[in-house]
Parts: sequence; C-alpha cells; structure tokens
Amino acid sequence: MAMTLRLPPEIEADLKQVAATEHRSVQQTVLVAIEEYLSARETAEILADPVALRNLAEARESELVGDVVYGTEAARALLAERKK
Repeated sequence: MAMTLRLPPEIEADLKQVAATEHRSVQQTVLVAIEEYLSARETAEILADPVALRNLAEARESELVGDVVYGTEAARALLAERKK
C-alpha cells in the first residue's frame, strides 16, 4: 500500500536527523516508529485486560515452578499424552 504522509516541518526535520543518525532511510525510520506505536497500543490493551493479565501471571508461575517443557521431544510427548 502506498501512502502519502504530510508532516509539520519540525517533525520532518527530526525524522531526517534520526534517520541519518541511525543510518536508515526516513521511510525505515517512520516504519519503526509506527511499529513501536502499534506495539505500545497492544501492550496497553493487554494491561487493561484483567483476564489476559491473570493468564500471563499463571504462565509465569508455571514457568517458575518448572511446569513448562521445551523442545521437540517435549512437544511430541505432550501430543502423545493428549491422544491417549
């Protein structure tokens, strides 16, 4: 998708400066900024959802007590157990 973005001159100048400092194009710099914004919104949505927070806390607790398995063999064992 092509998009035209009109920015105030001071923001455009800041973007150009950041892009030069980070050795990126202005387009890449804008994409990174948009991705970070969307990520922050997603985080805010999760933090506002008590069920999601509870699920994350339970997952963290499971990991702390060792109730988590890793690796291909562990995944195969879990799948075999579910098929029983």
